[in-house]
Amino acid sequence: MGKVVVLGAGVSGLTCALYLQDEGHSVTIIGRHIPGDLDIRYTSPYAGANWHSFASADDKVTQDIDIVGYNKFLELASEPGAGVHIVPSVNFVRKDGLHEGKVKIPWFASRVQNFHLLSKDEYPQIEDFVGGWGMDSVTISTTIYLNYLLQKFLNKGGVLKRVEVKHVNEAFNHHQSGEKADLVINCTGLSARFLGGVEDEKCFPIRGQVLWARNNATRQVSVKIKGNYEGESLYMFPRKEGGCIIGGTFLKNQWGSKPDPELTKRMVARAEKYIPELIDPKLGNPSHIEVFGENVGLRPAREGGVRVEREGNIIHNYGVGPAGYQSSFGIAEKVIQLSKEFFRSSKL
Repeated sequence: MGKVVVLGAGVSGLTCALYLQDEGHSVTIIGRHIPGDLDIRYTSPYAGANWHSFASADDKVTQDIDIVGYNKFLELASEPGAGVHIVPSVNFVRKDGLHEGKVKIPWFASRVQNFHLLSKDEYPQIEDFVGGWGMDSVTISTTIYLNYLLQKFLNKGGVLKRVEVKHVNEAFNHHQSGEKADLVINCTGLSARFLGGVEDEKCFPIRGQVLWARNNATRQVSVKIKGNYEGESLYMFPRKEGGCIIGGTFLKNQWGSKPDPELTKRMVARAEKYIPELIDPKLGNPSHIEVFGENVGLRPAREGGVRVEREGNIIHNYGVGPAGYQSSFGIAEKVIQLSKEFFRSSKL
């Protein structure tokens, strides 16, 4: 089959590479950063990494992409080395979040496991909380999962190279065969804004700050924050290996790489207030949030949404924003469709 270079070794690039291998192609991944690296320009390790679709009720395209990921991650939860954990997830709703006096039902209610409206003992009986909904979701331990994908790729004969390119066309010169690649898949995320031959000015960062904590929990929690804290929210995802990740922020067009210590204090206070099990000694937790890491990541967003399209012998896949993990499988399927079109046309 074809010789393919995937440019970018984050979750999107790794997933696309595996799908291309399944089609019989010889695939090389190149990236400035690779699994194991921690750098502000390499977003995948810093993600909260759960499944909670951002698609609106009438956005059928994104819905179809996201539900593929939901089902795939449920399957992966049975593989010990994948770092994927099925866990209950709850979303608390305040009075001003009601729709016509009722908790709004998300589009995926009938397509996920164990969706239900919360009973009074499942949401905080404080402030103006009036209900919420729950379901079975997944938490993905990012560093474990990225290496899981990489090992699968290498075991299938793939080659990973640490290479930085200044222009997208340089990627054609890095196939493992030494010959020019037939096809390049551009999975460069936010770097697509600066990559020669692409330079997509629609790309922008959504800055996120998260905490890694040693405290354990039994469910994911999402809470809307009141007050003058634009771009801030509270979410907590327990990890399979223990501990949890606490977020966070959703700050568009902010490039700063250093954690905000005042924000960290607010995040800790909110977690202790709204998720008391995190400091419940009956669960073996300390009486405070024990933070062992403060991290900032730049979600690679794009005006108009993700770009998945073919431009000659280059397929672009970038700009997915905060949905990198949950959309990775569904978008990889679209990349495969485009690659089939390319290889059919190249034989004519």
